[in-house]
Amino acid sequence: MEETYQDRSLPEEVPTSSSGSNRTNDSDDVESHNPAETDYYAVLNVSHTASEEDIKEAYKRMSRVFHPDRHEDASLKEAAGTKVQVLNRAFEVLSNPQLRAAYDEYGEGGLNTKWEVGHKIKTPQEMRDEYAHMAREEQQMELENLVRSRNDIIINLDASRVFENYHAPVPFGLTKKTSRASNVLDSLQRTGITQLFMKNSFQTQFGPRTQVILGANMTSRSGRGSSNILGTVRHSFSDKLSMEFGSSLLNPGVSVIKSTYNIDSQTYVAGTAFTRNFQGPTPLVLTLGRRITKGATGYMTYRTGEWALGSWGPALEDRQDLSSMSLGVMSVDTKDSYQVEVQAGVMQSHLLADRTWILDDSTRIRVGGRVSSLAGVSASIGGDRKITQYTKLGLAVEIALSGGIAFNLKVMRLGQSVTIPILLSSEFSPKFALWTAVAPICAIAALDLGYIKPKKRRERAEKLRELRRVHAEFITRQKKEAEEATNLLRESTARKTKQEQETDGLVIVEAVYGNVNAGLVADVTIAVQALVNNSQLAMPGGHSKAKKS
Repeated sequence: MEETYQDRSLPEEVPTSSSGSNRTNDSDDVESHNPAETDYYAVLNVSHTASEEDIKEAYKRMSRVFHPDRHEDASLKEAAGTKVQVLNRAFEVLSNPQLRAAYDEYGEGGLNTKWEVGHKIKTPQEMRDEYAHMAREEQQMELENLVRSRNDIIINLDASRVFENYHAPVPFGLTKKTSRASNVLDSLQRTGITQLFMKNSFQTQFGPRTQVILGANMTSRSGRGSSNILGTVRHSFSDKLSMEFGSSLLNPGVSVIKSTYNIDSQTYVAGTAFTRNFQGPTPLVLTLGRRITKGATGYMTYRTGEWALGSWGPALEDRQDLSSMSLGVMSVDTKDSYQVEVQAGVMQSHLLADRTWILDDSTRIRVGGRVSSLAGVSASIGGDRKITQYTKLGLAVEIALSGGIAFNLKVMRLGQSVTIPILLSSEFSPKFALWTAVAPICAIAALDLGYIKPKKRRERAEKLRELRRVHAEFITRQKKEAEEATNLLRESTARKTKQEQETDGLVIVEAVYGNVNAGLVADVTIAVQALVNNSQLAMPGGHSKAKKS
């Protein structure tokens, strides 16, 4: 069996993008239903394209209607004072080009951000573009703060003696046959760590096109260990060409140079050269790839392996890697992904295929198989599940006819991962293979049904209760403000209605807002009549409204 820590049995991480799936999980969907912010354009009853003069005229007109001195009743005076404050705030924002640009782009949140953008002679559109650019940089920095530090821990365990009979050593060089473990303590004593691997890397951005990564790794196996410090620089020279250079700082010295060039939007070439202490010519890996369908890319990869140039380089019998050629097709999207590859090589040839299904926003399943001239036939099945907002749990089983059965456990959280490959049996057993494949599925199902889904239902129910409470307060406040506005407009609207009747102008007989079919409507006749000026009803677009007149 291949080294288990390579972990091909679990689904690969698929990068997400704004152009990806439109699906959202339940909790995000609940959190998105928050009470709306105040629409300052609606407050002044102007369109989003209104000029400064239009905004000024609307502010003057609305201020005259709601001025506290026009009302004698104490409660109406107080309500009018509140309305005037909102009008003043709306005029303050929309009459200032910088504040208006920030509000148009990000709403109330943009007004609370202390951004110094451009010069005052810039046009509103130029300032909007600059606000958008700064916001993207801020979001990128937030994302980098989450993923810039990565830690990977891999602990290989050998638990084969727990399930198999084995020969235990006794004094004088003799052995005795011991049966399978009979209890938990005996099982733990028979389980040993065969390899420990730890890797940490820290990534930082130097300019828009350059990244620097500093990392270290440590490996311990059979009582012997090694470690190294690695430095990597990535730079994009253009949209077509990018390069990467990495080198170890300790012995054994290893250097890697990678380059990728996009010939066009459909085709790319990539090359990798790496060497160890310059003990021979540089082994090369060359790849030519081309998009063959909308979601699939075909590729051809040639590996030179270790080779010699005269006396410089390892002898044929000392080479650990020989040349090979592989052809493959792979596809990665938001719904599922797959890979098929055929490799012919001097040392090893293989045929592999795997597919990953994304069942929902939290669950992925992967099935894979491989036929190799060295490792024989192997198969794997695995999956991962999001158990909290930032934490994933992965389980998988890998079965090889010539290498036994292994079980993989992986926990991932914000760039940190712990992987525990466990060798359960050094020999293939159909019965044991069946149970090891069924056990993870049952474990995932039990975890999902017994803990994850009930926990999510409780969290969703709690969020819904909180949202109902917030919305109830919001609706009550809005209803009160609407009633106050109606009372404030009643006298001035009555005068306006009389003037329109005398000139045979526009009189609103009835206007309602809401769901007419369901009977959930509010009488807005006075509010709509207040919008009539010179026998014309001005209701700018861009505001949510429904009316019947």
